[in-house]
Amino acid sequence: MHTILIVEDEPSIRNGLARHSVWKELGAGRVLEADDGLSALERVREEPGIRLVLTDIRMKKMSGLEFIRELYETVDFQGKVIILSGYDDFQYARTAMKYGVVDYLLKPVDMAELARVAGRALVQLEKESRQLESLRIMESAMPKLKEELLQRLVEEPENAGALPGLRTELASYGLTWLASDTLVIMVLEANNLRASASGESAADRDLVFFAIGNVVEYSLYEYVGKAGPYVRFRSSRHDKWIVIFGEPAENKEGVRAQLIEWESSIQARMSKYVKVDVGIAFVAGGADASPGALYKEALEKLERIRLYGSAEDGEEGEAGETFREVDLRSGAPALVDLLRHGSPGDISEAAAQFPLLVREWNVTKRGELHRHAFEWLLEIFEAAHKAGWKQDHWRRDPLRLWEKIQAFDTVEALQSFVETQLLQVGEEWREMPRNQVLQAAERYIQDHYTEPLTVQAIADHAYVTPEWLSTLFKKHHDSTVLDYITRLRMEKAKELLQDVGLKIYQIGGRVGYRDTVYFSRLFRKHAGMTPKEYRNQKGIRTDE
Repeated sequence: MHTILIVEDEPSIRNGLARHSVWKELGAGRVLEADDGLSALERVREEPGIRLVLTDIRMKKMSGLEFIRELYETVDFQGKVIILSGYDDFQYARTAMKYGVVDYLLKPVDMAELARVAGRALVQLEKESRQLESLRIMESAMPKLKEELLQRLVEEPENAGALPGLRTELASYGLTWLASDTLVIMVLEANNLRASASGESAADRDLVFFAIGNVVEYSLYEYVGKAGPYVRFRSSRHDKWIVIFGEPAENKEGVRAQLIEWESSIQARMSKYVKVDVGIAFVAGGADASPGALYKEALEKLERIRLYGSAEDGEEGEAGETFREVDLRSGAPALVDLLRHGSPGDISEAAAQFPLLVREWNVTKRGELHRHAFEWLLEIFEAAHKAGWKQDHWRRDPLRLWEKIQAFDTVEALQSFVETQLLQVGEEWREMPRNQVLQAAERYIQDHYTEPLTVQAIADHAYVTPEWLSTLFKKHHDSTVLDYITRLRMEKAKELLQDVGLKIYQIGGRVGYRDTVYFSRLFRKHAGMTPKEYRNQKGIRTDE
């Protein structure tokens, strides 16, 4: 029910209009009064529910025309105004119509005419109110509808070729570039979010998920926003964030360079602000690649990263990398592993790549070179300290390190200094117990050989990368991690085969193999005979 305001300086006219039964017949709510334009403005400000105003033109303090102008220009009135005019005020009434007045009535007011005009205004107000409500509902639903459209495009295979037919729908969300640009898709997922938040509620995990999305959006705005169009949305299961980028033909290299920079930034910010590790996979498509095809490829890449620690396939994460494949651009974790387990030759070979690192810094002044080198060394020292390196002189007296770096004028001279610093860290680390990582990995395998094991899980427990763990096993056991696990399981199986109460399939399950055929094949490869033949050879008789 709408509130009515009657503005009239003649008390008898004002009171007669306010108390007339016409308002009850029209279904209006309260009827308020004001005796001039100034007081009427105050009533409108105090009563936001006022939707229909009847006003005289000639009044003291503030005329009706001034009141109407102020009403629409300063109060942002969203209702309707009807003019009450004498014959001599007709020109004033015409002027008032320019401000959006819906009608005018001549004095003395014909109440039947008032009922018709006011009724029409109230009907129009109801219609506009419904339209505004529909618009609000539509606007509130737009983000969800947009997200659902994008989810269909990437997650439903039948929509792979539907982009051309969706141009109208895409246009309503400002996404026509999806059907014209070459696309790049990026998928981001928190690693082990459910496991790390097992003690928390679903609402808490949702908060973490949305925090991830906020960091993604901030980084996108900073690093990618100017390179080309993009859209960010959630997967239908709300477990991944998906970003699709447009690659304008004239700026493909610029977009991809921004994406590489963004990926590094997002990893650092997730670790710093959200305290979670994330897996990121992005795939660039050709001119005809659909969002669905790119999303499928990105998911496969993300799965390889999650299982094997990289986007390349491998046998349960076994890696063929060596320490010599690491250079100074590999990032702090890989460099710390190099300092921890590599030889002096490995470290020197990596340090020889220092000019490539400087080139990535894109420095043009000597001061910039010094600053980048100082910050980079502090980052390496901090990561090494967290991993077990005991020295902290760089933390107690960073100014001394800064002064040493400032003494070098050329990249070549600074490279030699960096190599000396890294070799010193490696030497100090080698003075510590050498087999701590290996022992931790072996203990973990001993404790969990009955369960499914991956090199990634073992490496995580030992706080190293899968590549370095594989290298250590090659060096100390002359075998891969998987071969070591298999040998251990086979020896345990031989012990269990002595127990006549256990069937072969039960023994396979107890050493980590649910597939009896696969277990028997591995056992034969290891022992030269099947489990049953092994029992017969040992004189162990069963009814199996």
